[in-house]
Amino acid sequence: MPIPRTPSASRSLRQGTRVRVPVAAPFRLELTVRLLQRLPAHPVEVLDGGRYVRAFLGPRGPAGWIARTRPEADGLELELFGAVGEVAPWVSLLRRTLGLDVELAPFFRRAAAIPALAPLARAMAGVRPPRFLALHEALASVIPFQQVSLAAGVAALRRIVLALSAPVRLDDVEAWPFPSAADLAGAPVAVLRAAGLSGAKARALQGACRAIHDGALDGEALEAMPTVALVARLREIPGIGPWSAALLALRGFGRLDVFPPGDVAAARLLGRIPRGPELEAQLGPWRGMLYYAFFLQRTMSTPAGRSDLGVAPPEPGRP
Repeated sequence: MPIPRTPSASRSLRQGTRVRVPVAAPFRLELTVRLLQRLPAHPVEVLDGGRYVRAFLGPRGPAGWIARTRPEADGLELELFGAVGEVAPWVSLLRRTLGLDVELAPFFRRAAAIPALAPLARAMAGVRPPRFLALHEALASVIPFQQVSLAAGVAALRRIVLALSAPVRLDDVEAWPFPSAADLAGAPVAVLRAAGLSGAKARALQGACRAIHDGALDGEALEAMPTVALVARLREIPGIGPWSAALLALRGFGRLDVFPPGDVAAARLLGRIPRGPELEAQLGPWRGMLYYAFFLQRTMSTPAGRSDLGVAPPEPGRP
């Protein structure tokens, strides 16, 4: 059973390889990472001055990356730190995490042809659909968020990570690796309860992580399933209902044909658009991008009601 760690001085990881990662334009790194972290208080997915910083518990020891946009190089510069070993797997992991190889042209064509969605689609240009890094991270990024506010969910996740992980320093940025499935499964229940999880959520998270660690729940096997079967299988996990299963499919498996049901904030924004439910249906296999657009719109709104995406939240009766 892991012992909860107390805060300590960050271990600095040695800078290693720097590599160029080609990315088709347009690409907006900051907004894509904002989708991944959800709120700036996220302890693992870090945005620092336009840089995407992330630490890992690698097989050879702590590792990490700093990714930044390099327009002159037509892509990203990826700087690796710590015990990284081969470079190619890290580049592949970055591409998968940021959704760099997802072809979104069909979504933008379809959305541009719908007058009510065209402004939002234009504002989303360059945003990619990111994915949680691993199945246990996806579960730990969904279960604590059930039936609480976004801020409360991020706060609970932050407490869990800080209790079960140890910080490292990449360049001048402190970052926390995500605890492993084994660490989450074996954590004292008191740690999860102190983080803000109910007894039911703690049991659900630890049971799922235990199944992952034991091999009873296999991310690769789930990845191979079509979306309907995937959502059905996820709902068999104790503590996972329709909303959680859909969110896991979208954020954990990149299934853009999913729009999580019962999401109050997304439903509210959808309801402000004339014939909103019809528009979701029209987007078909790309409806998940509409969910992401709504998410950015509501989490990045200014006090004046204007989103950093550059479009105002739609009012009832307005296209």
